[in-house]
Amino acid sequence: MGRMRGLAVGLCVAGAAATLLGAGWFSDRLYTRERPGQLAYRMDDMPPRVDMAAIQRDWPASFSEPGEGSRVIAYHRDMRGKAPAPGTDGGGGAVAPPPDLGALLASADAGAGKRKAQQCMSCHDLGQGGPNGIGPNLWGVVGRAMASHAGFAYSPAMRAQEGDWSYERLFAFLASPGRDMPGTKMSFAGLRKPEDRAAVIKYLATLGTGAPPLPQPKAVASR
Repeated sequence: MGRMRGLAVGLCVAGAAATLLGAGWFSDRLYTRERPGQLAYRMDDMPPRVDMAAIQRDWPASFSEPGEGSRVIAYHRDMRGKAPAPGTDGGGGAVAPPPDLGALLASADAGAGKRKAQQCMSCHDLGQGGPNGIGPNLWGVVGRAMASHAGFAYSPAMRAQEGDWSYERLFAFLASPGRDMPGTKMSFAGLRKPEDRAAVIKYLATLGTGAPPLPQPKAVASR
């Protein structure tokens, strides 16, 4: 009799333990438990670093591949709050002297500029008498008064500008429109390489007859 009672007690204890373990397993499936110190993602799932300079040079074609926008967002989040690299505008190195625009334009290839200017055609028409698009028609833009093309609704930032689209003004603007003219509607990231900007400007100067003469290289002008 006592043996049967002990067996019954043992079975009850084993059944209770199995019930508790089963309830714990089931609750893990129903509820997410926080485990301090454990990452919610694997490091190898993170997107690779983005070559921002290449993206800016090739805008807008650089965003044609799937996932490129997500990589840029991840890059910005990763770089947020970090100090600038030495030698940039943030300090830590000597600032490079401004390029000699006259020399750049003298050696620039208008044909290469025409190919590079294909990026502009997503927003601008380059033909004589062509329509305005997202941006104004660019025929005869070199030497033209700023914010003066008929029929285009310029931003207040652009309308506040004075003077003409000189070589120097275009060279500065095309490096980074948003930085050079805060408030502009032009969302183009810019051409980082001075040689690319000079080539595009030299090509734009061939569109029409109102472009002023090219500036002289500094070495020639100082003689």
